[in-house]
Amino acid sequence: MRRSARRLVAGTALLLSAACASPSSIVAMRSQPPLPAASLTPAAAKTALLYIADAGKFVVDVYTFPALALAGKITGINRPQGECSDADGNVWITSTQGLQILEFAHGGRTPIKVLGDPAGYPAGCAVDPATNDLAVTNLTGFSGAGEVLIYRHGGGVPAVYQSAQQHYFFFAAYDSSGNLFTSGQTAKTAYSLSVLPKGAHKLSTLAIKGATLFFPGTVAWLGSTIVLGDQLCGNRKLSCFYRGSVAGRTVHITGVTHLKAACAIAQAVVEPSQLIAGNSAQCGRGGKSGVGVWPFPRGGEPSKSVAGLDMPVGAALSAAR
Repeated sequence: MRRSARRLVAGTALLLSAACASPSSIVAMRSQPPLPAASLTPAAAKTALLYIADAGKFVVDVYTFPALALAGKITGINRPQGECSDADGNVWITSTQGLQILEFAHGGRTPIKVLGDPAGYPAGCAVDPATNDLAVTNLTGFSGAGEVLIYRHGGGVPAVYQSAQQHYFFFAAYDSSGNLFTSGQTAKTAYSLSVLPKGAHKLSTLAIKGATLFFPGTVAWLGSTIVLGDQLCGNRKLSCFYRGSVAGRTVHITGVTHLKAACAIAQAVVEPSQLIAGNSAQCGRGGKSGVGVWPFPRGGEPSKSVAGLDMPVGAALSAAR
C-alpha cells in the first residue's frame, strides 16, 4: 500500500480508507449525478437507523439499529464517503466526486437539501448542535491543499478555512463548546489534528502526547474525552481508537481501545458503551467487508456484525423521531 499522495485521472477514486489508498487529489468531472433516491420503506422511519456509506459501490446502506437489518439503500450519490447527523435525526452525506453535500431526513427517500462545494472534494462533515452550523472537510482543494468549510445554519455561502500545516482533511467533530476538531495529514502524509476554535478565523494544529497515530480516521467527543481513530494502529492494518483530554493546543492520550477483526475503519459512531463502523474485507467475516458493533471502551471482538459491503467509509446513527 502506498501512503504518499498521488494524482488520479478524471472519474477515479478519491478514498479516505487506508484499505485502498492514501489521500489523492483528482481532476474530477464537474457534471452532477441525477438526484439520489432511497429504497427505504415508511416503516423504516419508525426505528433508529444506521447509515453506512459504501464508497466502493457508490451506495449508502441503511440498517435498522440495533438489529442491523438492511432497511434499504440510497443510490445516485457520486462517491459517498463522510456522514454526520443532527439532533433532529437528519443525516448529511458527502459526495466526494459529485462535489456536493446532501441532507436526508430520518428515513427519507430523497434529499431535503443539496449543497454545492465551491472549493474542493468534500470528505467528512460535522454539525454543531448549538447553532446547526455544518462543517465540511475537503480532502483536497481543486488545485492544492484541502480546507474546512462552514455553512452557517446548514446553508448559504460557506466560510473557508485553510491550514499552513495540515494539507489533507478527513473527518471532524464539534466539542460541547463549539470548537471544531478535524483529522488529516500534512503534505508529507504524517498524521495531523487541527482545531478551529469557536469564533476564530484560523485553524491551529494540535500536538498529541502519549501516542503516535499513523493514518487519520474518526474524530468524536464523549463529554470531555476526545476519541481519535487510527486506521493503521501501530503502523499495522488493524484499527484502534485513542482516548484523550485536550489542554490548550495539546491532546494528552489517556487510553486506547483495540478492536479485533477491525481493519481500515475510516469513520465510526462512538457512543459511551459501543462503537459502530464499517469494516474492511481485510478483517471482515469470511474476507468480506461489512459493518460491526464493538464494546467501547473495552474493545475486543465485535458483539454483532453483518457482511455485504465493498468499501465502507462513513457512518452515522439517526434516531427515530
